[in-house]
Amino acid sequence: MSHLSARVVPAYAKLNLSLSVIGRRADGFHDIDSILVPIDWHDLVGVGVTFAATESVSLNVTGPAAAGVPNGDSNLTVGAAHALIQLAGRPLDVRLWLNKTVPHGAGLGGGSGDAAAVLRAGTAELAALGIGVHSDQVAAAALRIGSDIPALLDLGAHRVRGRGERLEQLPTPQLHVTIVSTVPSSTAATYRALLAADIRDDGRAARLAELLATGHMHDAAVMDAVMGSALEPAACRADATVATAVRRARAAHPEIEWHMTGSGGALFAVAADAVESERLAAAMRAAGFAARAARTIG
Repeated sequence: MSHLSARVVPAYAKLNLSLSVIGRRADGFHDIDSILVPIDWHDLVGVGVTFAATESVSLNVTGPAAAGVPNGDSNLTVGAAHALIQLAGRPLDVRLWLNKTVPHGAGLGGGSGDAAAVLRAGTAELAALGIGVHSDQVAAAALRIGSDIPALLDLGAHRVRGRGERLEQLPTPQLHVTIVSTVPSSTAATYRALLAADIRDDGRAARLAELLATGHMHDAAVMDAVMGSALEPAACRADATVATAVRRARAAHPEIEWHMTGSGGALFAVAADAVESERLAAAMRAAGFAARAARTIG
């Protein structure tokens, strides 16, 4: 795919600063309550759209984190491309290029962010072809592809409830974080491993949302108390390699409060500033882990 023929946009990763599982739904999904923020770690997504006699979608995956990323229909970007064709209401040829730097299976929303980027860039391409699509239609299409995708359609912090369809925009906290990617974790397997004891409204998302709304984020101990993912026990229960990797990462620097994001297997810690964030990332790399400093954006 020629990059000159495509609209190329960043696909930002995310952190679930907190995540609680509130209940099981009759449709097989779960209701959650989560605080989601985008970070400045991103893939690149290229989208080219032309009119065609029959619909066609192609995907080329490259980049340092491409290993293990599906390049067929199971890739969420392909689902987003088919959603674009449905939104257009006519056959299209959609060509996708995906340069992966965000690891998959990390709870960082790499695949969801990529699909959201396809929808953003793709609707801009449709507009250039004279096809206007309402934002509500795009949001509905995003939810059909994946629960995290609606919140990633724009840059900013959100409180995410329900299956992902209930969004409340929040002030984006200016945080420096260190992210440690351990081993891939399966979201589907994690949710299957949930026990009744894991499913409860512990109020952490509501408390964190209030801290963000009021700007009272100066107390690290208070922030750490409401961060983390209620999916962590299930993620470790579902895959012993995840459990072992998480224990090893925490043991490398036990003085640090490490929190799982989403269904894992990445952990994050909030740092005082960019220097501390990079210092901790370097220390974790020296301990044998893939780690990087990042910051929230929006």
